[in-house]
Amino acid sequence: MKVSLVISTYNWKEALGLCLLSVTRQTVIPTEVIIADDGSRSDTKLLIEEFKNHFPCPIKHVWHEDNGWRKCIIMNKAFAVCEGDYIIEIDGDIIMHSHFIEDHVTEATPGCFLVGSRGKINEKLLKRLLQRQDYQLSIFTQGVCRKLNVLRLPWLTPLFFFYKQNQKERGCNISFWKQDLLNVNGYDERFLGYGYEDIDLPARLRRLGIKKRFIKFKAIEYHIHHKAASTKKDMSANEKIFEENNRNGVIKCPEGIDQYL
Repeated sequence: MKVSLVISTYNWKEALGLCLLSVTRQTVIPTEVIIADDGSRSDTKLLIEEFKNHFPCPIKHVWHEDNGWRKCIIMNKAFAVCEGDYIIEIDGDIIMHSHFIEDHVTEATPGCFLVGSRGKINEKLLKRLLQRQDYQLSIFTQGVCRKLNVLRLPWLTPLFFFYKQNQKERGCNISFWKQDLLNVNGYDERFLGYGYEDIDLPARLRRLGIKKRFIKFKAIEYHIHHKAASTKKDMSANEKIFEENNRNGVIKCPEGIDQYL
């Protein structure tokens, strides 16, 4: 099975550097890494080029000009160049547990999309990690928050497959079969700015008949502390699109990945 890891990023090369470092320490290396870059400065490109020289798999850098928050568009462009049968999606401000890719791959199940676990790194710990440009993280690390979420206990995972079925998922730790993604046409590009875009995608997968499988105690990531973006202030327009999609039972969005295939 070919696996594509898609990482979204925007103007935070320091966090992306830690994220890419965590790819190199995986027990299972993805077939490829695609970086969906929503218009970062040239320093992000330089960082990616540096990693390419000693990376364990190919890296594709998909970039477009900075014209406000256009995550849906850049994610669809990134999905369009994926060669994998299976896609794992994360944000560029996380550090993956060493078994992260392995856990998503071993739990991949036809007719399902997967959602993993997410801990947090506080600001104090982040400063230490950035100073040394390296990391050693565990449940015992001072500055790791939501410690229950960073416990890796694979034998307990099957007990939680169908836990929190009605919870709205986000695209920061999710995986799905590429064909399922194509069947719903990827992200809905009518969502502009922050909010609801990564809740809408799993909702449409559900309406397609794809079930959520929660792999608690596996597929662990550490979210890096940052201040809330100013783009999060007004989400009313996106909320309206999300609610309309729900009411109308939309599965395949009208403006999506098919534009780039």
